[in-house]
Amino acid sequence: MSNLLARFAENVFWLARYIERAENVARILDINETYARDHPDGPDWKRVLDLYADFNRFSETNEEADARSVLSFYVTDRNNPTSIMSGLSEARENARSVRHLISTEMWTQINVLHGQIRAITARDIRPSSLSRTARSIVLGCQTFEGIAEGTFFRSEPWLFYHLGKYIERADQTTRILDMACDRLFIEEGDAIAWVHWNVLLRSVSGYHAFCACHPAATSPHEIAAFLLYDKEFPRAVSLCVARLTERLHDIEKRPGHQRRDNVEEARRDLEFLLETGVDKRLTARSLHSHLDKIQSALAGLSEAVGSAYFSSQTQSG
Repeated sequence: MSNLLARFAENVFWLARYIERAENVARILDINETYARDHPDGPDWKRVLDLYADFNRFSETNEEADARSVLSFYVTDRNNPTSIMSGLSEARENARSVRHLISTEMWTQINVLHGQIRAITARDIRPSSLSRTARSIVLGCQTFEGIAEGTFFRSEPWLFYHLGKYIERADQTTRILDMACDRLFIEEGDAIAWVHWNVLLRSVSGYHAFCACHPAATSPHEIAAFLLYDKEFPRAVSLCVARLTERLHDIEKRPGHQRRDNVEEARRDLEFLLETGVDKRLTARSLHSHLDKIQSALAGLSEAVGSAYFSSQTQSG
């Protein structure tokens, strides 16, 4: 794989990751505010900082983890690499680098998204306005994804686009589940518990799919298992990993490619971790630990893909 092609592959890989990340950060901010509506002390915004391990970076420029500062940090702060503004700006730059490989419609939509986030004001990210703003961002990202699926030529760059999308989607699903896991373990039968389960499933657009598959399910274990292991729900981690396996095999079959041992080892590590699963005695602590391990395995796979395909030292064939 030439250095030029490696750079283009890296561009589309990160284009997909940044779009997926922006969508899911919006989902997480929305769910954190929604969960806290029945809490007397309001939302705990430090939870979001902990979820992304951003507390030290946040503390460099902010004194208190309140709604105003955390929402600004994650929506409009250009200096925060996890923010929606930063993600969509990076996505746009990656799209610019592969402008000749993507459709006009994809390029137009990334500019629409970028303009949308640039137009956001402090009023738009107040708690009372956050849900509307977050859902608008999610819809814009989903529109881009739909355009990409309908117009992106099914050549090698498309395969790397899917690698980026599914690595990021799996990672973000674990973070959304992690955001909710302690709230899932309220005593079964409690009306508040069902509200929290409902919000979690709706935050990943999975409420109707879950109810169709598990009409009588009311346990944290069943909800966690659905988001981790369901083979048909688009945001479930297992489905994402299955798609990653398919795309990696597709890349290996392309002319000039072969199986990369480090990538295959990282992929198998991730598959094994999912296969071991969590037992029926699921607790908030055990679920959190399992999600951490999955996130580490996904990061390992991303690093392996980068070293195998994007490094300037990558050799042809």
